[in-house]
Amino acid sequence: MTQPPSLEELTALQDELRQLLQHPKPEQRLRKLPQAERLRLQQQLAQQRLVKDKLPSWQLVLAYIPSSLALEQSSSQQAAEYKQHFVHREDRLLDMTGGLGVDFSALAAAAQSGVYVEQQSQLVAAARYNLPRLLPDRPITIYEGRSTELLDELLERHQPTLIYLDPARREQSDRQRRVYALEDCEPDLLGLLPRIRERYSALGLPLPRLLVKVSPMLDLKHTLRSVPETKELHVVAVQSEVKELLLSIDLAAPSPSSYQDVPLVVSLLGSGQEQSLRFERAFAEEEALTAHYAAELGRWLYLPHAALMKAGLYKSLAARYALDPLHVSSHLYTSDEACPDFPGRRYEVDEVLPFSSSLLRRLAKERLAAQIICRNFPLSADELRRRLKAAEHDTFALLGTTLSTGEAVLIRCRRS
Repeated sequence: MTQPPSLEELTALQDELRQLLQHPKPEQRLRKLPQAERLRLQQQLAQQRLVKDKLPSWQLVLAYIPSSLALEQSSSQQAAEYKQHFVHREDRLLDMTGGLGVDFSALAAAAQSGVYVEQQSQLVAAARYNLPRLLPDRPITIYEGRSTELLDELLERHQPTLIYLDPARREQSDRQRRVYALEDCEPDLLGLLPRIRERYSALGLPLPRLLVKVSPMLDLKHTLRSVPETKELHVVAVQSEVKELLLSIDLAAPSPSSYQDVPLVVSLLGSGQEQSLRFERAFAEEEALTAHYAAELGRWLYLPHAALMKAGLYKSLAARYALDPLHVSSHLYTSDEACPDFPGRRYEVDEVLPFSSSLLRRLAKERLAAQIICRNFPLSADELRRRLKAAEHDTFALLGTTLSTGEAVLIRCRRS
């Protein structure tokens, strides 16, 4: 492995980068530099273009990014700052999986102090340069090593009140499997919790809280069954994509009697105002509800945000917004009156057409321009678009689905 750059080397590199960005002819200045230095600067220039969109506050301090992979695997600034909801001003933070330091910098900014731990030397070198610039007024301590091996020392010396953890899939796990569980991740949260309890009890300290970021690929119910100490589960989306699941754990509080009683919060982050939906006894309430499926389509059609699809609270969503689902497997909703604050896309229905081969031939002659969407439909969206030879459109949509009667239909509608 390449030796990580020293703090002095990084300071010199980023100072040269700053001068380069201020130069009227940066390419001309680059050509005059030795090849090795030129390549390092070109790499940082490329990273800064990515940082500008993902981590704007990091660009302001011209943060050093050791690799594109490190940046790709980090949270966006919006997702990182969302985690500040879980921090108390008096908290002493311990981040056991520091990484590039994006989540750490957001959490530590809201806490009294922060301890960052990371085993990859390249990331630690970046943290030693970046974190003092991002958190100039916050007491921070940086460790290089495996946090699980240093844990006893970390807990005794720093007595954290909030522990942050971002377990990664073990390298030896079958990475082709789409479905996996916390048991396939490292550090092992399930083994870590009793160890933390035992150590705090031995030290005579109040038990801490934990915030655990897990992959959105994990099954929610299995995860909650595996970690009964979870007090809240947050599904976090940025723009239209589910980015992470957050487990909020308070070891000092009694555990919920069942995973079904854990509150679930769906938070939608984007360019506009943050929208959060809280379901108190999420899975218990979902199971208790009875769905009333629409006999026919109303004037409005609704597609839930991907984060709500991940939560799987389909009946709860219908009840909360007074909507009728179309079919048990379609996860689409309808109403006669508009629901302006629905968390997802809303369409005004123009026409409902029974699906048939002859209909496809007729529509193909129209040279349609529309969004093509298929839910619980005999054809995929790609296949339907190919057969219709349809162009893309931002407003008009053609949606294929199945109604509660079992009839497959194509719905002409427009984005509202």
